[in-house]
Amino acid sequence: MNISKRNKKVAISRWKKKHSEERAKIKNNREALLLKASICGFLAGDGSVQKRKEKSFFHYQIDFFPDDPLMRDTYIKQIKKVYEKEPTLKKMNNFYTVRLTSKVVVEDLLALSNFKTKEWRIPKSLVLVEGAVENWLKAFFSAEAYVSLKSIKIQTVNEKGMNDIANALRIIDINTKQYEYSPKKDTHSKVSILFINKKSDRLKFLSKIGFWHQKKTKRLSESLDL
Repeated sequence: MNISKRNKKVAISRWKKKHSEERAKIKNNREALLLKASICGFLAGDGSVQKRKEKSFFHYQIDFFPDDPLMRDTYIKQIKKVYEKEPTLKKMNNFYTVRLTSKVVVEDLLALSNFKTKEWRIPKSLVLVEGAVENWLKAFFSAEAYVSLKSIKIQTVNEKGMNDIANALRIIDINTKQYEYSPKKDTHSKVSILFINKKSDRLKFLSKIGFWHQKKTKRLSESLDL
């Protein structure tokens, strides 16, 4: 065996050991599963989970783009709690970039859910964990919802994902209105739009789900005269 092949074999063995140690640190108790549901909701709403081929190796990267300090801090704390990893943080003009490069974390997240724009869903493996769906919704709405004086609104090009959300809210006894918008250009995807309009339903949303987002919480509370 030449020196190059031997060094490559040693490096592979070293990485396998490191990844094995990192996997052993991943938490999977009930608290951790609730946090994973939140992480999945944040990333489905405003993030990306990437495994991409670069020449002779794969690159593993998780990005999240919060626009609120509470949302930023909540996501980072959850990542640290579940995976014992410290993401890097960069302040942009109107948002933050929170980045983590980790094969082990990417593989764990992709085992739970798909995060592509048109393919994300509420993770089925977490549905049976009490409180997990509410955590996923809270994270997703924190990232994606628009709160006005009369409604909470989300929109997406992911029709199946939107149906998951509507069904989950219905089970929690929160009524919604759904609409579809088809852009004039054929190259643009159909948009699914969901509204929570009634004051009673918005009150239920605030008490049963809520936001990890300071401005949205304040706006919703003010719209409800709280």
